[in-house]
Amino acid sequence: MDKYRENITDPADDNDTSDYVDSDALDSQLDFNNLFSNRFGNVTLFYESPNGPTLLYTATRYGKRFILKCLKEQYRKEPIYNLWLAKEFEIGISLDHPNIRRTLNLETVPGLGQTIVLEYIDGCSLKSLIDAGDITSADARTIAGQIADALGYIHAKQVYHRDLKPANILVSCQGSTAKIIDFNYSDSDEFVVLKNPAGSKRYMAPEQFEAKARPTAVADIYSFGVVMSELAAAAGDGDLAETAAKCMDPRPEKRPQSTSLISVPRPQSPLRQAISSFLSSKILTYVLLSLCTALIAAITIMLFTHQN
Repeated sequence: MDKYRENITDPADDNDTSDYVDSDALDSQLDFNNLFSNRFGNVTLFYESPNGPTLLYTATRYGKRFILKCLKEQYRKEPIYNLWLAKEFEIGISLDHPNIRRTLNLETVPGLGQTIVLEYIDGCSLKSLIDAGDITSADARTIAGQIADALGYIHAKQVYHRDLKPANILVSCQGSTAKIIDFNYSDSDEFVVLKNPAGSKRYMAPEQFEAKARPTAVADIYSFGVVMSELAAAAGDGDLAETAAKCMDPRPEKRPQSTSLISVPRPQSPLRQAISSFLSSKILTYVLLSLCTALIAAITIMLFTHQN
């Protein structure tokens, strides 16, 4: 073992410290892009709301990526918009579910002001998947089931999302994990601000267009029904479309009154799905017609032969 030790010297025996790196300098060299700083680095504009008051940025801290949500500069001194931001944070921080984007903190970030720190999700919006038609029946059912579970959790907390739509659902790249995002229109009984009806018209329940409408669980369920109908159309899933139609009943009292009463079809195995698709396809109809025609022809020939 001595031959491996021969070039090792004891620093205590060497008075020349010029070969040793100062610890502060070493920390500075290793701190790539503020890797070990509690400040956010690589702050990059990610999304600007065209009509709303908010901005989204991506940023890094401690080697991790985050989403930062703040107000546009012209709104940062307006009390009502700061209340809006605080309300979204208070609702978001109270929710902890695998299919809801995590709200992590509310901080003052230099250059951005009061900022909500959100979990970064490596994925894409459900809207982009639906628009591309890049979704299977199994994926559609899995995603619908996850959304229903998350929505039930939200309602159990006496919170109403009020803007559930494919653009506000992210699907991770690592498997088909859906996460509900964007609680800026959300409401609960604890808050007294921003009680006016809100949401995206296509996904809003009919009763929410009334002037004195209040947020309800069944209004969210209607929105979920519209999302589910789009999933069903993209995947060609008739059973899922049937479930969606029940949630989209224009009469609130006729809809499922809670997500626990929604029977989202379970994903089928690939073999079962292939058999189901074959049984419901036009190919089977043609095969059966051909067999029937052949059988009738055979019987006719047999009868004709027997008579002769």
